[in-house]
Amino acid sequence: MPRAKEFDPEVALQAAVNLFWRLGYEQTSLELLMQEMKISKQSLYDTFGDKRALYFRAMHHYRKSTNDSLRVVFAADTPVREGLTKIFGSIARETKEQHQRGCLLMSANLSRNVNDAEMTKFLRANQREVERIFAAAFTRARDRGEISADKDPAALARFFVATIQGMRALARLNHDRKELEQISRVALSSLD
Repeated sequence: MPRAKEFDPEVALQAAVNLFWRLGYEQTSLELLMQEMKISKQSLYDTFGDKRALYFRAMHHYRKSTNDSLRVVFAADTPVREGLTKIFGSIARETKEQHQRGCLLMSANLSRNVNDAEMTKFLRANQREVERIFAAAFTRARDRGEISADKDPAALARFFVATIQGMRALARLNHDRKELEQISRVALSSLD
């Protein structure tokens, strides 16, 4: 009869997300993972697979959480400008430590081996999903007359996703709220 797990897999996975987010894949050892997750090596392998499999599970978990948050921000009845203002304001208000930590998926993209087809596929799929979330919000905004009918929702989605990624990269390098607020004002003016 198999033994019952002596740990909560969701709690352990969140600990792995936080560790990979803080240190990145290469700097995160199995020993650190076991220590942070409070599990044995056998439990880690039995529940999550090897380190790479755990890394992908952590990124999937992170992606689901962040993309679900975006969907909430762009709920059907929320004006798109209000949703974007919340996102930009949230980035600008982050602490220096939060800015330095950045985004787990962007960090994974910047540190990945460009020949890693599995990682590239995962990150591209995430990019498309985020762009679809934004494009749906812009389509609703156009249909409600919040933005002009000549605005292309897909192009706006790519622009705003790239802007947010750029803001995150800039904030990681140079924690300056005024610069981030300035960028957000310029980006929002593209909706006029």
